[in-house]
Amino acid sequence: MGTNRAVSSVISVILMVAIAVILTATVSVFVLGFTEDIDDSAPVVGQTSGEFVPGADKQQVRVTHVAGDSVRVENIEIVVRASGPDVDSEARLINLPSDDSTLDDRNLDDPDNLISESGDPRVVVEDVPADDNVWDAGETIVFAINVGGADFRESPDDDDADELEVIIIYTDTESSAILFEETFRP
Repeated sequence: MGTNRAVSSVISVILMVAIAVILTATVSVFVLGFTEDIDDSAPVVGQTSGEFVPGADKQQVRVTHVAGDSVRVENIEIVVRASGPDVDSEARLINLPSDDSTLDDRNLDDPDNLISESGDPRVVVEDVPADDNVWDAGETIVFAINVGGADFRESPDDDDADELEVIIIYTDTESSAILFEETFRP
């Protein structure tokens, strides 16, 4: 007579542990690969200062990056809105930097002719060493508002525009964030 011995309980425990280890390894590879994409966040611009200078012949916006991460200029979009009793217009500066620091249709979404396309200054990042197209701490983005688009000059018989809103947005394929937002009331 032969004896039949079963070892199924020991084998089944070993097989279940092996399956659990394989499933855990497979799931962890997927999850850890997915979390790498979550870390691709927008840069942190810790501090900025903005200034709007309405002048007799030009109206200039200056936004200085005081502290925080560096931002590639090509990942910046600038939204400008002017409002007042006689004006309600919006423009977008896109696809920066522009060639030769001049603006054209590729750089402007400006149906109301709010942004000055010529003259000095055009949209520039000041103090850029070797023109690296990066907005670093200590550097200033400068652009001009067209007087014909929104007139902020002080004149007793002219109440054209009284508010200028400037928003600088970080745009990238992975994320976006508002880097600067201020409303100027000259």
